[in-house]
Amino acid sequence: MSSKILSVHGSKRSRKKTKEEADLGSLERSAFPESHFRGLPNKAIIAVTVTLCLFGLMCVFSASAPEALNNHHDATAYLRKQTIACLIGMFAMFTISRYDYRKLRKWGWPLSIISFILLALTMVPGLATEAFGAARWLEIGPFQFQPSEAAKVSSIILLASGLSKHFWWKREMLFRIALVMGMAAIVVKQPDLGSTLMILSGLGALLYVSGTNQMLLLGALLGGAGLVWHKIQSTPYQMARIESWLNPYANPQKEGWNIIQAQLAIGSGGLLGVGYGRSLQKLHYLPVQHADFIFAVIAEELGLLGCLSLLSLFVIFGYYGFKTALEARTLFGRLLAIGITSSICVQASVNIMVTTGILPVTGITLPFISYGGSSLVITLSMVGILLSVSRDRDQPEDGENEEGVFTS
Repeated sequence: MSSKILSVHGSKRSRKKTKEEADLGSLERSAFPESHFRGLPNKAIIAVTVTLCLFGLMCVFSASAPEALNNHHDATAYLRKQTIACLIGMFAMFTISRYDYRKLRKWGWPLSIISFILLALTMVPGLATEAFGAARWLEIGPFQFQPSEAAKVSSIILLASGLSKHFWWKREMLFRIALVMGMAAIVVKQPDLGSTLMILSGLGALLYVSGTNQMLLLGALLGGAGLVWHKIQSTPYQMARIESWLNPYANPQKEGWNIIQAQLAIGSGGLLGVGYGRSLQKLHYLPVQHADFIFAVIAEELGLLGCLSLLSLFVIFGYYGFKTALEARTLFGRLLAIGITSSICVQASVNIMVTTGILPVTGITLPFISYGGSSLVITLSMVGILLSVSRDRDQPEDGENEEGVFTS
């Protein structure tokens, strides 16, 4: 599978040029140094992303209105904050989409080191803001953000830039993998097991598609699972989550409360739902209903058809994301598109599986949908990089030059 994804000669877009086309291409390249980066961004990705964001704003307003009215005496308090984050994220997305993604290669190390430092600051007493027993946020004036969100995208850029030039076992790559593992270790200590799994899933996806030995990856996965299980056993609240996941009715008033209320919300929705804004579980029964468990509110209000529509949007996003990877002219672009698409789709899948009780509670938000400014801005910035890669397509790719660009 990975060989097909990264194949140079297997692309459907490969074709031969006539002499006249080649001469014309040479003339254009001499007049415009970056003429090969002249395509329009993928309109399907833009349409799906905008639709998901608008759907998310609608859901955040419905899910957060009771809590916002109770805490801030304003039903639109959370909606206004999310709307501002959405506008900032959209601006970042369209700005980044115009930026030549190949220039990100030189930013891999700086961005990752900055992310590592910001993550380390969350371990300093007094600097991090603690919520739900975890110190995951840094506060600058009126703004709060999660460094783990920045770590997800910086680690993808760092790994993609390295794997586009080196095999995974080269010294240059081992340093990059070590830095990503270091970021994951800090996130575990916050503790934030969900974000840790997202960082490591990006690492695993890029190593897999770059041709790393599958048995070695399987061994690393089993070893990592053993370490995660040891961490869970040594952390009482995480162990309680596992026990409540296995049998939520053993302690329905405490650890099992989240899962039970989410399942009640999903079951109440039926086929068509109870109607937008009419959820009962969001009335201080379902915890963090506008963030981690927003999918349960969607299921209750919009029913099975609403859930299937949302799932379809994520499937379409994944399809065009991986299609962008297959069409990219550079190996760096392919790895970037794979890493970004995998990260967003895996996060969405994990959140939905947690809400429906398939996986234990991890504290992962639903991309584009859940309330959270830093998460939304970073996710839209990642989409901007994906759109930048999608602009660099429909070109001949019979070989690859020293800059990692497939040329004839």
